[in-house]
Amino acid sequence: MGRWGIGTGYAELRRRRAERQRLAAEQGWEFREESPELAERWRDAVLSGGHDTPPRARFAATGTLDGHQVTVFDLVRGRGGDGIRTVHLVELPRPLPLVVVSRNMLGPDRLLPLLRRQILQKPGHHLYESGDEAYDTVHLVETTDPDVAGRLLTPAVREFADDHLWLEWRVDDRWLCYVGYSGPSARTEQPLAVLRSLTRLVDLTDPALWGRPRPAHTRRPAPAAATPSTSAATPTGPAAMHRGDPAHTGVHPEAAAPPGFLPWSTRLPERPTSSPVVCAGTLYQNAGQHCYALDALTGEPRWRHDAQDRLTHTPAVAGDTVYVVGEDGLLYALAAADGTERWSTRVGASAAPTVADGVVYTVTMSMFTLRHTRPSTLIATDARTGRRRWEQHLPDGSCSAAAVADGLVHVTGVKGQLGAYRVKDGKRVWYDDNAERYLALCSPSVADGTVYLGTGAGLVHAFDAATGRQRWGVEVGFSAIDDSPAITDDLLLVGDFRTGVHALNRSDGMRRWHLAGPHGASAVTVAGADAWVVGLARNRSLLRLDLATGAAHWRRALDATGGSPAYADGVVYVTTAKGTVLALDALTGRRPGRRQRRRLS
Repeated sequence: MGRWGIGTGYAELRRRRAERQRLAAEQGWEFREESPELAERWRDAVLSGGHDTPPRARFAATGTLDGHQVTVFDLVRGRGGDGIRTVHLVELPRPLPLVVVSRNMLGPDRLLPLLRRQILQKPGHHLYESGDEAYDTVHLVETTDPDVAGRLLTPAVREFADDHLWLEWRVDDRWLCYVGYSGPSARTEQPLAVLRSLTRLVDLTDPALWGRPRPAHTRRPAPAAATPSTSAATPTGPAAMHRGDPAHTGVHPEAAAPPGFLPWSTRLPERPTSSPVVCAGTLYQNAGQHCYALDALTGEPRWRHDAQDRLTHTPAVAGDTVYVVGEDGLLYALAAADGTERWSTRVGASAAPTVADGVVYTVTMSMFTLRHTRPSTLIATDARTGRRRWEQHLPDGSCSAAAVADGLVHVTGVKGQLGAYRVKDGKRVWYDDNAERYLALCSPSVADGTVYLGTGAGLVHAFDAATGRQRWGVEVGFSAIDDSPAITDDLLLVGDFRTGVHALNRSDGMRRWHLAGPHGASAVTVAGADAWVVGLARNRSLLRLDLATGAAHWRRALDATGGSPAYADGVVYVTTAKGTVLALDALTGRRPGRRQRRRLS
């Protein structure tokens, strides 16, 4: 039995101790088995829950993160660890008279009256509310200085809070504190991700509170084992990104597979979080908290970058730099040669980055309901330096990447709205309020002065890119369209959520052909007279289609559900939910032999 005893409570203590020791070792932080000082200071951060035993602060890890002093520990009440909450702390630049700041998703009819009684009965304390009470979103600030509270709730902080399901965070003297979940839900928490979010919240706060200017972006130090690149990022040169190019056309230059090319497959150790992108002979794939770079012709690994938090959406490549975004809201610029970090800046949890003419465009993704939409922000970042050029508030909110063409940035709203903004300064040029009752995830596609957009209701619209005038709109499959349409000279190719692939006339939206699929289809990738798509039963087949008829030249089974395929230099690439990256000759579809299959560790 040993010092820990037996039972589920002791097992949970052993698990937390091991995880905290591992975190401290990875980050180079100090680890303490127990801290009476922390227990005394934060004993009231969590309700007692009926325990008479004084709380104990266990497994404390302390160090520096993103330029801030941070601490994470477990506050344990009761015997055997049956009452445990993880406490996350970030040191503030200087003390504040703020006592508590909280956001809740509980019913306002029950919680708000209680909070009003507790707060307003105390002399000098004030209650601030924002958000939509119908959606159970309320912000509360209790302080003896209403000016401080008003400045803390800046628009940036309000937007940040709206995008994250904080149950409660507190300010006490010089520390911002967040208390984690209790029970089984605690296992889903990632202490490092929570701490990064708290440091971001401090950076978003009104700089006047700290008495000094705050930098435009926070540079993260590279891992100790890596050597940062000293060369400047070059935004010119070959480029590849979400749906192929900044306009998201899904069309690639046609080519034959290189002489001697052998199909290959590589199994990544983590579940992929994006579609692959291929540029200048290298395939880039996000999986978990890593960005992997593989040789596009052989599948051999070239490098792996650890972002410390889960990376989301397809990377963007321009010249010798790779751009990726993480769930912690950081946009990273990595050297394409070796994956070292050149710079990072906070842009918020965003859709896939788009790079055009030396600028990286990101759109913060908002939470969404049919009754209430939270705003997003369109941000233009200098691709070489990471400095912000401009930002534009998007009141409708967005869940999709920006498309860039002919001096305009086009962004879709969460209910199918569409807006166009100038690349020069972000000023809105036109806006179409084509609101629906369905969530719209589709990024727009642009070609020859026309913007094409699929919606959550299964509609496809065509708009004049310069004026916003609608040219046509059709219903194609009565199912959500989440991926950008591919655009050829005369066709629009759309994969939807339930009915398969639809080929429409670009001029009027009339249907040419339909490839049925019981579980919908991925985005369509085009080169020359052919198209590649993942579809059919459970989206476990990769197909090469004839653009004129929709007939399948070949079909290859996948080991799991596949994402949208990528094409480069006569080779088609697809990643499956099991982490398999597959490269086939785009024309023949020949499978890899045993010697061309490998697994990364």
